[in-house]
Amino acid sequence: MWIARTITTALCLTLAVPLSGFAANPYAPVRTINGEVITDYDIDQRIRLLEALGAEGDLRSLALEQLTEDRLKVQSGERIGVDLPEDAVLAGLEQFAASRGAGMEDVLRILDARDIDRQAMDDFVEAGLIWREVLGARFRQLAMPSDAEIDAALVEAANRRIDVYELGEIALPYAERGETETQRLANDLYRELSLGGDFASAALQFSRAETASDGGRIPAMPLEGMPGPLRNAVNGLSPGQVAPPIQITGGIAIIKVLSIRKERPPQDPETTEFERREAMRLELFSERVNTFGEGFLQELRRDAVIREQ
Repeated sequence: MWIARTITTALCLTLAVPLSGFAANPYAPVRTINGEVITDYDIDQRIRLLEALGAEGDLRSLALEQLTEDRLKVQSGERIGVDLPEDAVLAGLEQFAASRGAGMEDVLRILDARDIDRQAMDDFVEAGLIWREVLGARFRQLAMPSDAEIDAALVEAANRRIDVYELGEIALPYAERGETETQRLANDLYRELSLGGDFASAALQFSRAETASDGGRIPAMPLEGMPGPLRNAVNGLSPGQVAPPIQITGGIAIIKVLSIRKERPPQDPETTEFERREAMRLELFSERVNTFGEGFLQELRRDAVIREQ
């Protein structure tokens, strides 16, 4: 019997059939960045990766823009002699997987299912790692917060409240009814539940998640800690509202917002004052570096020779 382990893991990446396709010549150049080529194959691979991450909209345009920025980031690293350690990309990929509630085996399985080359994934991770080194070298002193700024940020953080959501889920696996019938059922349930239908009864009858026996109720979680697809689905909803069906690994989920409450962010009681200060220092530093990085990336783009092919 198919069981959804947790909504967090299930929503980190999906296994829907890729929508992207190849051009007549997949290696035809589409754009050059300072003489470096982006091909149709590069774009196709990035589209597949974006689909796996749940991106929506004009994915070809998004893929081309991301690849353009990645070329600029890597080139800027080459200019200042950034040299990543041999195992840096692998460690970065493991961190990428962990941040989405998955393991390396999950990522590799999804790459294989979506026909994404491992090199395309490695290039994506490598560009991010190189860019982090570039920004650190260029903006480290400027972005480093003072002790007074850290003190103020810690006081603000202590008084902060975050939105914690209690959700209900109905997990519908494709394996039970097939993809078409599962989508039809999900749409029918969404319409019924949006009009006030009994969510707990529907979860008990249709859901194949472990939470079904409890009316689909899943452990409360903060909005900011949710996987992207789940956060996007429930953000802006009020208690009692149902989100449109969303794709999960191997099926579809229907999510209902049961309650929303304000809480202080959880703190590890074993964390020392020094560790809290260092964590805040890193958080402020990262925010500032990323802000500076956006401006620097635009400078690189203005100065680059970019030609459409």
